[in-house]
Amino acid sequence: MIKIKDLYKQYKNKLALCNINLHIKPGEFVFLTGTSGAGKSTLMKMLYMEETPTRGSVIVGGIDTAKLDPNKIPSLRRCMGIVFQDYKLLQNHNVYDNIAYVLRTQGIASREIEARVVGALRVVGLYDKMKSKPSELSGGEQQRVSIARAIVNGPPLLIADEPTGNLDPNNSMEIMQILEQVNQRGITILVATHDRAMVNYFRKRVITLDAGQIVRDVEAGTYD
Repeated sequence: MIKIKDLYKQYKNKLALCNINLHIKPGEFVFLTGTSGAGKSTLMKMLYMEETPTRGSVIVGGIDTAKLDPNKIPSLRRCMGIVFQDYKLLQNHNVYDNIAYVLRTQGIASREIEARVVGALRVVGLYDKMKSKPSELSGGEQQRVSIARAIVNGPPLLIADEPTGNLDPNNSMEIMQILEQVNQRGITILVATHDRAMVNYFRKRVITLDAGQIVRDVEAGTYD
């Protein structure tokens, strides 16, 4: 699903990523850990091409991003779901419309959109909130909407950058349990996180970055 080879990223005088070599197989659930500034977000951004490598290759779902026509970047992003710490919901739209938005831009028929949105809402347990605005939801509920939006297109890959960063322990557990359920449907999951308790609880593969380099890669690992 993800193959990264000899990846470097330089920002002026700062080397953000150094000699990253990584292979994540389809269907894996992987935690990406490390202190602030270790390079986690930069590495995630490489996958959906918000950033481009200084050197090296990033292959996502068989697509070499270095050879991808810039006009096809939106198509690449539609093949993955992306969840952010700050939810990034449309505040003037209700839950249903937030999730349906990406499908409407693709010209999908209304009946198909409804089926997909309802299915995604049931996965995250928010079917009864579809007409609510984001301001009427708790932080945990807003993040669940973000996950529903990320999976509504049936992507093979879901990327989550600090998805529990703004949440209390109970809501964090709910979000991680939902991501695990999504993973059990065959979707590859990559989660960048500082959440030590969640990493220790779920015991998935753990990749640790330090100063832009991979310093640890452990199956069924813990945070430390």
